[in-house]
Amino acid sequence: MPAPRQEYYTEVRLAVPRRHEDAVCNYIIENIAQGVVLEDEEDAGTVGILFYVPPTIGEEYRRGLETYLRSILAPDESLPELRTRVVPNVEWVEAYKRTVRPQRIAGDVVVRPPWSDPLPGTTYDILLEPRMAFGTGAHETTRGCLAAIRRHFRSGMRFLDVGCGSGILSLLAAAMGAGYIKAVDCDPIAVDNCRENFRLNGVRSPFDILTGSLEQCRGDTPYDFVCANIIKTTILNMLPELVRLVRTDGLLVLSGLLGDDEPEIAAALVDLGQRRYSLERDNEWTTWLVHRE
Repeated sequence: MPAPRQEYYTEVRLAVPRRHEDAVCNYIIENIAQGVVLEDEEDAGTVGILFYVPPTIGEEYRRGLETYLRSILAPDESLPELRTRVVPNVEWVEAYKRTVRPQRIAGDVVVRPPWSDPLPGTTYDILLEPRMAFGTGAHETTRGCLAAIRRHFRSGMRFLDVGCGSGILSLLAAAMGAGYIKAVDCDPIAVDNCRENFRLNGVRSPFDILTGSLEQCRGDTPYDFVCANIIKTTILNMLPELVRLVRTDGLLVLSGLLGDDEPEIAAALVDLGQRRYSLERDNEWTTWLVHRE
């Protein structure tokens, strides 16, 4: 019997200005590859992005990606170089694993892939099978939400995770003794990944993981703790309903927001009668802690 034919992938590296990181990652995930790896150096002006192009796509990805990059870059910014090499399937899987490292957040919370050993000094050890860039604990907005949960969440609270991604925020709430968790995301791939990570961590809290958005929360009793780590336009559109879903004196955590978004978010909160809030900043990103009035 002939040996099975070896599949080969194209490994692609590029560096983009930090402010375009999310947009470029989203484009790649939606149009080229199922996931990306971030190669981020602290204080650097650019973020490295690594992804693998399956053989079914061939070279067609390059023209579309370069066109997209030109559409978002300023006129004085150079088009990033796409550095490529061909690798066997098994090689890119192992290369991907080597780039995903444990993340320590808020002192004693550790997010790690299943193939990594536990770290000492860990109170909450979260296993995550990383399938996408967003939601591995490396991004500033994810760190901000995790830190807020670690400081303010209490055992028995009901938790809502809007735009759950990998489920990382819900997993910390579960580890801290959530009374109930609802996690929703419009992306079916994210929902599958979230369910996989709940199984991996043996979550014992009652939970629902659903495809969709706030329509999945109609009629819900207000929650003690709500997280929405998305983008400004989506948050502004759903803010009245998000506020309604938080009980009086409960906590609403908003992230996926840049410092430049502050005036619009603050004005929208005041319009809804919500004046008790504070901001946590991490590089150019902000996490909002809104104490429901």
